[in-house]
Amino acid sequence: MKITDAHIHYSPQTGPEFLTAFLDRTETDSAVIQAVSHSRCISLIPGALVMKDRNPGRFYVFGSPDLSEYYLHPDSIGEHLAEYISQILAAGCDGVKLLEGKPQMRKTVPVPDFDLNCWEPFWAYAEKEAVPILWHVNDPETNWCANPSPWLKRQGWWYDETFINNEEQYGQVFRVLERHPSLKIVFAHFLFFSAQLDRLDALMSCYPNLMVDLTPGIEMYENFSANISGAKTFFEKYHDRIAYGTDIGGRCVLTNEGEPFNEKENLLRPQIVRRFLTMEGEETVSADGEFLHDRAPFVMHGLGLSGDRLEEIMDRNIRAFIGGDPKPVDAEETLMLCAYLREKLAEMTSRDEAFHPDASEIDMAERYFSKKYYED
Repeated sequence: MKITDAHIHYSPQTGPEFLTAFLDRTETDSAVIQAVSHSRCISLIPGALVMKDRNPGRFYVFGSPDLSEYYLHPDSIGEHLAEYISQILAAGCDGVKLLEGKPQMRKTVPVPDFDLNCWEPFWAYAEKEAVPILWHVNDPETNWCANPSPWLKRQGWWYDETFINNEEQYGQVFRVLERHPSLKIVFAHFLFFSAQLDRLDALMSCYPNLMVDLTPGIEMYENFSANISGAKTFFEKYHDRIAYGTDIGGRCVLTNEGEPFNEKENLLRPQIVRRFLTMEGEETVSADGEFLHDRAPFVMHGLGLSGDRLEEIMDRNIRAFIGGDPKPVDAEETLMLCAYLREKLAEMTSRDEAFHPDASEIDMAERYFSKKYYED
């Protein structure tokens, strides 16, 4: 059976060769690289495109918006992002990754509310062009709890009144969908509705171009197991709109240096998701002090999927959503993108003396694609 991971992360900490080799270890045939924003590089798309070009046919790339636009052009963000997304798609990206719905990012970066008019040109463009989007919206509802765990506090994922409220943000997203019902969106992490399957069912019934991915949060599998009959019903109804994903790779989104690659966690993530999908019966999942942090052990019930249903979730659904095989990388367009991003680094540096730019990803991509472009 072929396995395509719909949700992995590229970062400078991993680099193209290391992450490719790690996917081999987890017996993953292909993957969708989420090239997210970075506090010093602005964009990780150049490095992700190098990784894609070195491995023809194996990787898709979903690129995040240019982080600088939220500071430089907040009132016309939609117009600028539509133009930028057109540019990255021409370079070889296959879709768009929006991490902007993560509360930590909403607090750190001045992202306008998604249902404001300033976003409209982007949503209209994405709907008209059928641009595939993978969107992270909110976090587990328990992250807004009154008594957070020490682990949540350490991660910066406990949200008090100074962060956007999860229901307020859901409201913004739902209003976007009402205005643009044909948007093609995969909501990461089951939209954090694993404990609210009826609510997710109503949403997906209304908007046929929506999908969800199975990327952990471990709470998802605890919630599914607590309502395994409901989970089985949901998976049977939406078997062609659920995608396998793990979130493996590097993390360097909102910090200058990011976190070192955690091998133990990155090996455990695929195991958990695959066991849930294929396992008959149940097994106890114990905390590990890392990915499962300080949760109490819980009994995970499996779906027992096999054959066609399993192959859909593990590979075919995300490929159909994107629209076929990965696009080739255009060396000339990528070099133009690198030049654009270098200009943005200079703009951000002149705007804020505390900003410390990192052009290493641009440098690497320019060396690689310049050689390829002139040789061709």
